[in-house]
This record gives sequence, C-alpha cells and structure tokens, in this order.
Amino acid sequence: MSFLTRFLIRTLATLLLVFAVVFICVLLLASSVRWLLTGRKPTLVLFAQAYQQWKHMAKGTDKVKKSDGDIIDVEVKKISKDNTFL
Repeated sequence: MSFLTRFLIRTLATLLLVFAVVFICVLLLASSVRWLLTGRKPTLVLFAQAYQQWKHMAKGTDKVKKSDGDIIDVEVKKISKDNTFL
C-alpha cells in the first residue's frame, strides 16, 4: 500500500473513533441530566442492575432481595346489615 492510502485509512479510522467517543459522551451527559431532573434511572443502569441480579441468581447466592412481600392473602367475608351486602 502506498503512503497516501495508509494515511487516508488511518485518518478515517481516527475520525470514526473520535466521532464514536463524542457520541457516547453526549448520550452519557444527556442521560445523566435526565436522571438528575426526573429521578428516573437510565436504561443502561437498569440493564446493569438486572445483569448483576441474574449473575447472583446463577451462582445461587442469596444476596438478591426477593419480593415475597408482594403477596397478599385475602379472605372474603359476607357482611350483612339490613339485607344490604357490601
């Protein structure tokens, strides 16, 4: 390859790398500002947390908090007063 071809390929690769880094930084800044303003976590953080939980579950460790407290046991009773049912 000639010197000019190698120079153009390296320049193009460098520009592509710089563009990718700038794009990632802008997305990171935008999601951080959104997180500060709305309080909603960015999807990347949520994905990382889900991956960590999955990893702990695969190992069989009990560090992952279980949501057994969401189950509510309900008992139905008939209450009558003057033949009206609630």
